Amino acid sequence: MLRSVFTWLLVLATTVLMAACCGSVSCECEDAYADAIGLTFSPTDSASTNPAQGFRSAQLTTVFLVRVPRDTAQRPSADTIAITRPRATVYTQPIVINNAAPFTQTGNRRLDQYTYKLYLAPSRRAAATYTYLITDISLTTDYQADGCCTCYQNTRKQVVTTNNKGVRQQFDLTDPAASNQLIPIILTRQ
Repeated sequence: MLRSVFTWLLVLATTVLMAACCGSVSCECEDAYADAIGLTFSPTDSASTNPAQGFRSAQLTTVFLVRVPRDTAQRPSADTIAITRPRATVYTQPIVINNAAPFTQTGNRRLDQYTYKLYLAPSRRAAATYTYLITDISLTTDYQADGCCTCYQNTRKQVVTTNNKGVRQQFDLTDPAASNQLIPIILTRQ
């Protein structure tokens, strides 16, 4: 009987000591962009060699984004949102596609279980003036533990896209510094 009480006291003391240790440690994982894909637009007034490949800010104030599950039996079959931004920020603020933004996360499905279509149009049902597809997303992520903190670390993020002209391109968006920073894809009109 005494042995059982001693065992419970030992377990309780260990639990309290661990809680006191981990409770006083602040975890700053900085993993908000671990799986995120960023899209920025090239401006027409840039100093690039061909400024006609860029976009005018008035064209970018409203951008439509469609998310379609790769598994066609999933519901809903497609979600569409309009991303509205002030003209002053259309070149400086990237459009970020993440597990729970700008769409809400459905169950435990992640970013790589969808395809995405970004398009520019005067309204949701109008004909698109520009279309950009994100067809394949390949993510490899790990949990990294350091004492009391466990953080999410992206070790591989590859994206296959199709631009407005139908050209497929693969991007490796993995942060080379391994700090989960957002590396955006720059969209041009080409």
